[in-house]
Amino acid sequence: MTDPLLSVVVPTHNRSGYAISCIEAILAFPEPGLEVIVTDTSTDFALQGMLEAQDCSFRDDPRLHYVKINEASNLTKNHNAAMELATGSYVCLIGDDDCITHDAIEAARWAQTNNVPVVSQDIFTTYAWPDFRTRLVRGGHAGRLYIPRKMGVGRWRDAAADLGEALARSFQGTDHMPRCYHGIVQREILTEIRSETGTFFTGSSPDMSGAVALACRVGKYFESDIPLTIPGVSGGSNSGRSAMNTHKGSLSSDKQTSDFENAGWVEGVPKFFSVETVWAHAGLATLEKFAPSHVDCFNFVRLLALCGLRHPEFSREVDEATAEAAQRLGRDLTHSIAKERKKLRLERMSTLAKRLTIPTISGGRKYLSGKKNIAEASEAYYRYSTDLGYHFNPD
Repeated sequence: MTDPLLSVVVPTHNRSGYAISCIEAILAFPEPGLEVIVTDTSTDFALQGMLEAQDCSFRDDPRLHYVKINEASNLTKNHNAAMELATGSYVCLIGDDDCITHDAIEAARWAQTNNVPVVSQDIFTTYAWPDFRTRLVRGGHAGRLYIPRKMGVGRWRDAAADLGEALARSFQGTDHMPRCYHGIVQREILTEIRSETGTFFTGSSPDMSGAVALACRVGKYFESDIPLTIPGVSGGSNSGRSAMNTHKGSLSSDKQTSDFENAGWVEGVPKFFSVETVWAHAGLATLEKFAPSHVDCFNFVRLLALCGLRHPEFSREVDEATAEAAQRLGRDLTHSIAKERKKLRLERMSTLAKRLTIPTISGGRKYLSGKKNIAEASEAYYRYSTDLGYHFNPD
C-alpha cells in the first residue's frame, strides 16, 4: 500500500464546534491521496461523540485518522503527537478552525514530482468565524471570507537569508519563512528534525518552532502566491484573544507556558505569556538546538521594545529580561530600546494613518459574507477560485 500524498494534521482541544467543520471541509475534497490526522486532547469528549454519531456523513471515511488522547498534555505535546501519526509524503499542519484549499493538494503533487522540500505561501484567504471580535470593529468581520484581490504564481526563496531576516524582526511572525504550519513540507525532513532533536517542535509555539527548524535545515524552497490554506480566526482561538488584547498573562497562568517555565525559560525573553514572548521563546529554544551560534543575532532590542510598548503592565518582567539580554550581549541596551520604541510608535502611527484612508471594516479587502463555518467558507473559495481560473501551477 502506497503512502498518502498529503497528511493534513489537526491537533485539537475542547473546540468541537470548530474542529468538526474543519474535518468536514477537508474530507469534502475528493482526493484519495489525502490523510486527515486529528489528535484530540479534549476533556469534554464532544468531538468524539460527533464523529461517532450515526448521522456523521464522514465517520467511516478511510482517510480520517482520529485519535483521542486522555492523558494530560499541552499545545506543543499535542502537535508533536499529531505529527508522529502522519504517513503522507508531505505534511500540512493547521489549526482546528482552519482548512486547506484544493491548491494544497496540487502543491504537494508538484513538490513530490520535483522533489521540493517545502512549499510555503505569501498570501492567505482568511475566514472570520461568527464569534470573532476585535476591539476596533467588534463583530464587523464575523462570517466573512477575505480573499486576495490579486494572485500570482510564486517565487523561490533562500531559507538561510529568511532566517536572518526573521532574527532581525525578533521572530515576530513566520512571514517569508519555510512553514510547516500552513505550509506543505516533505515528511522526510520533519522525520530528520525529530531524529536530531527528539521532537518535531520545541518551545511554546509549534508554528514558530517549525519555521525556524526548517529554515535551519532546507536551502531553497518555494513560496506560493496562490492560497494553500484558509486560516480561520475565531473567538476561542489565540488570534481571537489577541484581537481583544486578552491573550496575555503570567507564565504560570497558562498551561502552554507553565510547562516551559518549569523547564527553564529563555534568558532575555520577558517572563509572561503573549504572542510576542511565545514566538520569541519558541524560536530561540529551537535555534539553540540547530544553530546556537545564531542566537546572539536575535534582535533582543526589538522584542523588549515591543513588549514594553504593548504590555506595560509587565514592566517588571521586561526590565528583568532587559538585564538578562544586556548581560548576554555584553552591552547596555537602555538607549537602543528607547530608540526602538520611538521607531515602533512612528510605525504604528503610519499604519493607523494609512488605515484611516480606507475607513471601512474590510479596509478595502475583497470578501464573501454570510459564511457560517469553515466548511461553507472552503466551498465558497473553491467556487470563486475555480470560476476565475486560479490554480497552483508554477511550471
